[in-house]
Amino acid sequence: MSFEDILKKEDISVDDLRQFQEEYDKRFVDGKFTGFEKVRHTTLHLAKLLGKLSKYCEKKEHGENYPSKEIEEEIIPDLLVYSLWLAREFDVKPDEAYFKRMIYNIERMYKDKSSEKEIELLKSLMNKR
Repeated sequence: MSFEDILKKEDISVDDLRQFQEEYDKRFVDGKFTGFEKVRHTTLHLAKLLGKLSKYCEKKEHGENYPSKEIEEEIIPDLLVYSLWLAREFDVKPDEAYFKRMIYNIERMYKDKSSEKEIELLKSLMNKR
């Protein structure tokens, strides 16, 4: 699916993001690095993002009026890019990994706010995907 086809959709899914990123990578990135080199490169970029987030937190903790524009326009979208890169490198479906992780978190940390029946239903629904 082309960039244009995806962007013309009214509702964009995680799979649409994955497809857009895959097309982007094929056209612009794959010739530069894949495999371990891409994972290593992604790690370095994630470290840079954490530094930017840390700077924001430090400024806010010191009472400075520090803008969130960088978080909104760079960090959040880049986190999606790097998640999709890693998902592709490790052949993981991001939407399924997300739901599996969130169900695990509910079961592990929020049993007091959920029921065993609900957790089992969520697991069952996830297994049917």
